[in-house]
Amino acid sequence: MLRIRDGLTLFLMGLLSQAGIGLAVETGAQVKGIVSFRGIVPLAETMQVTADAELCGKEVRIQPVQVNAETLGLRHVVVSIKDVPSLMAGPVPKRLIENTGCAFVPRVGAALLGDFLEIYNRDSFLHNTHIKVGKKTFLNVAQVAGSRPIMKTLKRVGLHDIRCDKHTFMAGSLQVFAHPYFAVTDELGAFQLPPLPPGSYTLVVWHETLGSLEQEITVPSQGTVTIKIEYPS
Repeated sequence: MLRIRDGLTLFLMGLLSQAGIGLAVETGAQVKGIVSFRGIVPLAETMQVTADAELCGKEVRIQPVQVNAETLGLRHVVVSIKDVPSLMAGPVPKRLIENTGCAFVPRVGAALLGDFLEIYNRDSFLHNTHIKVGKKTFLNVAQVAGSRPIMKTLKRVGLHDIRCDKHTFMAGSLQVFAHPYFAVTDELGAFQLPPLPPGSYTLVVWHETLGSLEQEITVPSQGTVTIKIEYPS
């Protein structure tokens, strides 16, 4: 958890930045690390294709637990800081989701509240992108081949579950945060967060099938904090 002083500083930064007023504070340290998995990797799930099999294949193999053979790093893990006050300053970026190769790319993503979600269909046949937050539908739209992208502003914090109703083997997820302190691990299992103001924090890692882990960290006024988190087998 944040100390009261640090939380108040971040809250004031957010208010002043929205008003166009600068606030001089310590930048803090860079937080980076690796999320690893050392257990036996679960077998990939084989799913039958019931639509567009001539293009997608008769079956697909789904493997959410992707581990690098050299680093043992785990890909597609969302890393974030827990309970940070909202900071909405700066430009609003676009976050892309592509229907391509009979899959959602990226399969796992993260975004800031207020970002623009831009959805493309890169395949030569129709896809339906159906996104839910909890039980509530956020977006449900069909896109024919070559259609224009769909744009939608992200208005809710939390896990956005992404499905294609036509191709039931297609799935993805998007975690939306009210602050910019998040990242998704790469193919080596590595991540890097924006510099954090000094203080004590709870680091949260989330994987779509392995679940969530938490770790307390302390961020100094400068330098680099290297974190290693391992999922149990």
